[in-house]
This record gives sequence, C-alpha cells and structure tokens, in this order.
Amino acid sequence: MGAGKSSLVLRFVRGQFLEYQESTIGAAFFSQTVAVNDATVKFEIWDTAGQERYHSLAPMYYRGAAAAVIVYDITNPDSYARAKKWVQELQKQGAY
Repeated sequence: MGAGKSSLVLRFVRGQFLEYQESTIGAAFFSQTVAVNDATVKFEIWDTAGQERYHSLAPMYYRGAAAAVIVYDITNPDSYARAKKWVQELQKQGAY
C-alpha cells in the first residue's frame, strides 16, 4: 500500500477519490488551473512512483519545479525516514 500521493493528486485535479488506487509506475502527469483572486495559477504536477527502484528518475521530474509535496505513510515506520531523505535530496540539489 502506498502513502496516498496519487489519491491526493486525483482529488485535486479531478475531484475524485478512489478507495483503491493502483501504484504509480514511473510517473504520471496532471495539470490543473485555479483562479486565485485576480490571478490564474496553473499547476503542472508530476506524480512520481514512491518505490525505491524509481528513485533515480526523480530529478527529471523535479528539475525547475517551484514546489514539491512529500507524502509519507504514518503507519509505515520506514516511510518517514524515506521522506526525510527526499527533503535532503531536494535541498542538496538546490531545488528548495
């Protein structure tokens, strides 16, 4: 079971919630445009796979990004440690 990244994205982009969501393989791309006051904000979202075997692909997706959302599963003790590693990697890459 995953941490719920894809579920968050689908809820934001399509207003959907699926009780069971297949694991993301590699990455999936979504976009959503939102009106905020007098501005329009376009979100271009890369939903990347959380499995370690896809970790080396991640820099392709976050390069040039303005923000990152890191999600972890509070029921999985290893999940928090992996989330911390993602934060450290993003900081090391100078992305945030």
